[in-house]
Amino acid sequence: MKGNLEKYVIENRKAFNDANPPEHIWDNIVTSFDEEQQYKRRNRILAFRTIISAAAMLLLISAAALLFYQVRQANKQDYSSIDPTLANKQKSFVSQIDQKQQALSAMAHADPELYQEFSGVWQKMQSNYIQLKEEYPQSPNKEKTLEAMINNLQMQIQVLNQQLEVLNYIQKQEKKSPYEQI
Repeated sequence: MKGNLEKYVIENRKAFNDANPPEHIWDNIVTSFDEEQQYKRRNRILAFRTIISAAAMLLLISAAALLFYQVRQANKQDYSSIDPTLANKQKSFVSQIDQKQQALSAMAHADPELYQEFSGVWQKMQSNYIQLKEEYPQSPNKEKTLEAMINNLQMQIQVLNQQLEVLNYIQKQEKKSPYEQI
């Protein structure tokens, strides 16, 4: 086969040297080369757009997170700037209420129905406190609102104390013998 090809090339060498390719072939080669270059350019542009889009999205998410954090920090009420004494009372009362709530819930197994009733009363008072707390930032007289919040907390403590006394009394009565109860 190699011999036939060599023989053919030697016999037709003059035709190979004289013949020129058609002109439209070079145009097709140039066009296909240009299309390949355009395809590569499109891929680079697409990759660049993807990177820019990802960076923009990351920037947007970061800005939203920062804004959310700042809003949360602004919504945290610093009562001490209004009246440090009232702020300390408020913190103290909140911790007392938490302790009494825990004590009350520990006694819940003794009389679950009574505990549910007590919880309902306390939750109504707590919802009033939460409403005052939400109104605090827009309040024209923040000191009065803070005082109302503290008064609500004091009433909650009193109610919780009474509820604990009732539960203690009930538990003591249950422990006494029938002869001691008379």
